Amino acid sequence: MAKEYYELLGVSEDASQEEIKKAYRKKAKKYHPDSNSEEADEEKFKKINKAYQVLSDEEKRKKYDRFGKQGVNATGSGAAGFSNFEDLFNTFFGGGGRRRRRQKRGQHLKVEAEITLEEAYKGVEKTYEVTSRKKCEECNGTGAENGDTKTCPKCDGRGRVEKVQRTLFGRQRTVTQCDRCGGSGNIPKEKCSSCDGRGVVEKQEKISFEIPKGVHNGQKLRLKGKGHEIKDGRPGDLYVFVRVKEHPDLQRKENDLFTTIKLGIGDAVLGAEAEVPTPDSTAKLKVPRGTQPGQVLRLKNKGMPKQKGSGHGDLYVKVDVEIPEDFDEEDREFLEKFRRKPERSKTFFETVKDLIN
Repeated sequence: MAKEYYELLGVSEDASQEEIKKAYRKKAKKYHPDSNSEEADEEKFKKINKAYQVLSDEEKRKKYDRFGKQGVNATGSGAAGFSNFEDLFNTFFGGGGRRRRRQKRGQHLKVEAEITLEEAYKGVEKTYEVTSRKKCEECNGTGAENGDTKTCPKCDGRGRVEKVQRTLFGRQRTVTQCDRCGGSGNIPKEKCSSCDGRGVVEKQEKISFEIPKGVHNGQKLRLKGKGHEIKDGRPGDLYVFVRVKEHPDLQRKENDLFTTIKLGIGDAVLGAEAEVPTPDSTAKLKVPRGTQPGQVLRLKNKGMPKQKGSGHGDLYVKVDVEIPEDFDEEDREFLEKFRRKPERSKTFFETVKDLIN
């Protein structure tokens, strides 16, 4: 059984037509003499082209498998082969033999939205007035008076210009966007008087957007297509940078909140119920008997909403015990019973870590 053509394409002898086509596509792009590949090789490309012409035709493939090269007429490029790089792109990538051109895009806009912790907790809608470039309504973004355009003479309407140079490594082909028409293939017959041929004009508009609950300080939100528009391209985006103002009573770390409450010595010793601030109201905290100064208590699910998944973080409450400056002899004698050498106190976050673990 003949193997040379299969080896040229790098496929097995029982390869499907889809596998053969895929392998040829890869090899042809690699070895075509008009490509920018360092491995471009005209002779190798001709052999690969001939192999594909035979193996892509079921009847020719059967004859080749049985009789080898003598069983088929594989001279010339044939209908299944490709004589130039444009034909290759036409067949495999579409577009009438043209490389697909990446569409131009307008510049992005940026705004900073300052919100409170309460707004970050619940989510909030904000409205900003922004100045951006929008397509000219008079010429519908063409830059031409009354929208009348003509074919660009420099690129002949292709939107790109090609240049082929001979180098030490063979022919090198480069394709660049036409600087006369900006890649559109058309130029104005007469410049639009409203936009002076630019296709865009500056406008002010109010843009409203939702800031989701649980948003973090410094988080970036993207509003697709709300940026600057551009002639013959798609608009940029509007990026909203969120800044959450500091809260007078609550500190935030990820989705958890931290605060401090003050208790009298009697409440700490005997236990009490205290009110703790939260972003939307207050919460009741049960302080157990014998609570120590600096001790941290946790209120589950009283922190910030989680953006990913459901639920909330926790609220950690540090207890600050107020020691009276003046007390009578009876109070002094009572307190003498509890005099002892204090141990090293843990930091706030060390205590929180113990709670979590």
